[in-house]
Amino acid sequence: MPFGPQGWVYDWREVERYLAASRRPSFAASAAPIRGSGQGKIQLGFLDMRQVVGRDLINRQTIGDCVSHGFSLARDTLACSQIVQGLPQRWVAPCATEVIYGLSRVECGRGRINGDGSVGAWAADAITKYGTLSRLQYGRIDLREYSGERARQYGRTGCPDELEPPARDLLVRTAALATTYDEAVDALFNKFPIPVCSNRGFSDQRDAEGFARPSGTWQHCMAFIAVDDNPRRPGLLCQNSWGPDWIRGPKRHNQPDGSFWVDADVADRMLRQGDSYALSGFVGYPSIDDWSQFATF
Repeated sequence: MPFGPQGWVYDWREVERYLAASRRPSFAASAAPIRGSGQGKIQLGFLDMRQVVGRDLINRQTIGDCVSHGFSLARDTLACSQIVQGLPQRWVAPCATEVIYGLSRVECGRGRINGDGSVGAWAADAITKYGTLSRLQYGRIDLREYSGERARQYGRTGCPDELEPPARDLLVRTAALATTYDEAVDALFNKFPIPVCSNRGFSDQRDAEGFARPSGTWQHCMAFIAVDDNPRRPGLLCQNSWGPDWIRGPKRHNQPDGSFWVDADVADRMLRQGDSYALSGFVGYPSIDDWSQFATF
C-alpha cells in the first residue's frame, strides 16, 4: 500500500516564538487541575463525532499540507465533543483545511517556506489568532470540497481577505504544547484532541490489537483523537489523512478506517519532538437557525 504526502516542517525557533506569545504556552503549565485524570481510563473521541456527524471524517490529502489536515480533524473532533457535552453549539460542516494551511504559512509563517509544508506552531498560532472556516460557500469562494490546488494557492498567497472576518468567528481559544504521553492521556481523556507533528513513520498493517508498528521516517502531522490507557497495552489512537484504505488490519474499539493505535512509548517519543498541541475551547456555531451571517449556501 503506497504512503501519501506529508509536509511537516520542524522549526524550534518558531515553536519558541509561539510559546512566548501564547497565554497558555504548555499543557503541563495550564492543565494542573486535570493532571492524572486520564490514568488507566478510556476516552474515544471518534464516538462523539459519530453521534454528532453520523460518520467518521477521514481526509485524503493530495499535497504536502498534512499540518492543516491534522489541525482540522482535531478542531472537528473538539467541536463534536463540545456539542455532546451540552455546549450551545451546532454542527454545520467539517473544517476547511486550505484556510488553516494558508493562514499558517503566510499570515503566521510570513511565507518563508519554499514548496509544500508548514510548522505545527504556525497552525496553532493561526487557529487561535485568525480562526478557522468550515466547508461552506462564502460569497464567490466555494470551500465545500477539499482542493490541493487551492491549498497550494493559499499557501503561496495567504487566506483571501474576505475570508478572514468569518474565520475569526470560529477561533480555537487554546492550543497548548503537549510533550509527553502522560500529558496526552489527560488531554484526550478530557476531550482535548492533539494534532501530532513528528518524523515517526509506521507500517501500513495493524496488528491483532489495532496497533501499527513504527517503520521508517515521515515528516508528518496526524491527530491523536482517543486514548486507552489500559495497563496491559496503553496507547493513543492516531488518525491519518491519507484516506480510509492506506492501512489495513484488525481494529480496537471499532476505530475509524485510516487510523491506528500507537504504543505509549512510541507516542511519548513523538510528542517529545515538541510541536504537538492539545486543542480546547472551540468557538463553534451557536444554536440558531439563521446561518446567513456565516456563509451562503
